[in-house]
Amino acid sequence: VQIGSTIILISGKKKEKFKIVGQTEANPLEGKISVESPLGKALLDKLEGTIVTVKTPQGKIKYKILKIE
Repeated sequence: VQIGSTIILISGKKKEKFKIVGQTEANPLEGKISVESPLGKALLDKLEGTIVTVKTPQGKIKYKILKIE
């Protein structure tokens, strides 16, 4: 995962698609997350199949990288 990558993640049974962007382009409502965000930092330099744990206000959430485009 690098800046510009589009990734498909799964957490529990929920699939999500995000694009990793620079801080000024970030817009979570459009599926664009900043490389500086907790999720962006956790995903950076990871490969497909990797499981990452992200600390959020709702607690720790595990995501599995299904696909990197």
